[in-house]
Amino acid sequence: MLLMIIVVSSCSNFDDLNTNPDSTTKVTSEMLATEALKQTFLSKGDAKAYIGRNALSKFVAMDRDIPSEQYNLINECSYDSYTIIPNLDKMVEYSIGTKHESAFRGLAAFIKAYNLYRLTMMTGDIPCSDAAQALNGFRQPKYDLQKDVLDEILRLLQLASDEFADARNFDGDFIFGGDTEKWRKASNTFRLKVLVSMSEKITSQQKELFTAIVSSSVLMEDNSDNLQVVYTSTRGTWHPLYNQTLFAPYTVISSIMVDELKTLRDRRLFYIAEPAKANLSEGSEAGDFEAYNGVDMSISSDELSLDFHQGKYSIINKRYISEQAGDPLVLLSYAEQCFIIAEAVERGWLSGDSRTYYEKGVRAALKMFASYDEENSYNHGMKINEAYIDAYFVGEAAYKATSQDRLQQIWMQKYFIKFLQDGVDAYFDFRRNAYPEFPVDPETNLNVDNKMGFPMRWKYPSNEYQTNEANVNEALQRQFTNGYDGINELMWLLKD
Repeated sequence: MLLMIIVVSSCSNFDDLNTNPDSTTKVTSEMLATEALKQTFLSKGDAKAYIGRNALSKFVAMDRDIPSEQYNLINECSYDSYTIIPNLDKMVEYSIGTKHESAFRGLAAFIKAYNLYRLTMMTGDIPCSDAAQALNGFRQPKYDLQKDVLDEILRLLQLASDEFADARNFDGDFIFGGDTEKWRKASNTFRLKVLVSMSEKITSQQKELFTAIVSSSVLMEDNSDNLQVVYTSTRGTWHPLYNQTLFAPYTVISSIMVDELKTLRDRRLFYIAEPAKANLSEGSEAGDFEAYNGVDMSISSDELSLDFHQGKYSIINKRYISEQAGDPLVLLSYAEQCFIIAEAVERGWLSGDSRTYYEKGVRAALKMFASYDEENSYNHGMKINEAYIDAYFVGEAAYKATSQDRLQQIWMQKYFIKFLQDGVDAYFDFRRNAYPEFPVDPETNLNVDNKMGFPMRWKYPSNEYQTNEANVNEALQRQFTNGYDGINELMWLLKD
């Protein structure tokens, strides 16, 4: 009954799109799958929260109702995703003996891995081995070492890949429409993502695993395999920024994005931004690269506001506020897979030509952006087409001569594809690579414990200190100096 209440009370159009009208109204594996996918992959919070996550990764800044992340202040994370795990276990239980058992076992393993990865990357050590016991009334799970959590995530993703390999397509899935082959590809690609995120701690055995996955596993083949939430024009499934007139018109593109795209003569600039009004008044055309200006993300809010009202900055493209469907929320893509493999080649984990993977990734990314405006309504006459893509890799976009320069190219292209997507995931990459270089000013930095630096982690949820004090304190003592739950502390993954 409790499960029925949870599922029915949280229905939305994403459920309606995946519910069989001829089925019964009892709780089913399909219903629980839809709910778990919603809780895991749909954007969390309102438009301000959405923009705040992207401000953290220095994609955009706000002129009004400024999110704290814009000036490097983050607080605690949420453990809400742990509430999904008991339902995943029930989803599998209800499927036992049916033709879809393998599919739901694979989906459960993938969603568990995804949520555990997100939480450990945000905080460090987290509950893992005890995480599934909530239905039994257990409220004091122990905290597992981050190293062990990452090993478990890799195990779960291997399990997911194996289960999907033997599974039939299933209902209740608004991501891939129940296509188990696409879920299998996503499981293997996600394994590569987890391994590259461990680049500073990766073992020789894990490097061999990376090579084995690339050489013998089923991986994404093009953009049609992207793990993404596709928004629609149906109420309840709109893009988070659609019609957000209190936020979108005041959202300014960062100088990191604008300047780098201008340097590369990259037409994605015209897909993400509007020309600065001041530049237009001085004679620039909307199709000129020089019509676009980004903001230094470290300047004070007063200075930003003054310049904004003088029309000096480019705001986000009008399509973000005008289109109900809008850009999909891309959580894992073929382009990112290519960049991950290119980085691994540069690091010497496997043999191959990193240029090939780099160029495949850029081509896929450019095609993604082109698909966001197929009617050419918002790209200011600077269409990304096949001829443009074929001519892209010249000048500054040509593959560099040194390995460090090539790595920075790969990281920057990976950064581009995260624009107004999952800002937290993009921040994980910045934190690992310290690239691209984010501006910082001690006069505006809200990171009070480290005025010249950027936060390294989110704090544990405050309610853990009421419900699980002994375990959270033990985790803090073994990880950080004086057991301090601070945003500048280094988790195992980041320590030398």
